[in-house]
Amino acid sequence: LSNGMQAGVLRPHLGVGFTAGDEECFEVFKEVIYPIVQGWHKFDPATQEHKSDLDPSKLTFSDEQAALFSKYVKSTRVRAARNISGYSLPAGTSKEDRLAVEEVLKQAFGGLPDELKGTYYPLGDLTPEQEDALQAGGFLFQKPGPMQLLGAAGAGRDWPSGRGIFHNESKTVLCWC
Repeated sequence: LSNGMQAGVLRPHLGVGFTAGDEECFEVFKEVIYPIVQGWHKFDPATQEHKSDLDPSKLTFSDEQAALFSKYVKSTRVRAARNISGYSLPAGTSKEDRLAVEEVLKQAFGGLPDELKGTYYPLGDLTPEQEDALQAGGFLFQKPGPMQLLGAAGAGRDWPSGRGIFHNESKTVLCWC
């Protein structure tokens, strides 16, 4: 419990201050976590089921919306943050778990279909040229600082070990770990 609330104690100005170390925390500390989730996300995990539908065919645009979209939008980003079952979440992970997650992801990247094939760059092995190119593209993330929620929660431990970025050749699909 003390690890979960560490970020909130250290950085109360962030508004939310509880980070789960692993999936078991959601059950063990549900008396603490559920009210936070309900207040922040307006979702009641005790009575509602979270559903995701990522089927793009179900999106609808009116002709007017499509015209505005085409006029103003050059690119979009969809962010999804998930954990691999059986491994700790970033705030509670060990260096060994982080390296194991990196290996699982590298294997997954290697099995992508041709249009998604690309390169994985471990952060600790980047050349200055690679770092500059990734920064220029807006693709490189930085170590969570101590004033940020994840930094205060300990997610930056052992930086940059077990962390990297993957992108396909056309840089339309990116994944950070």
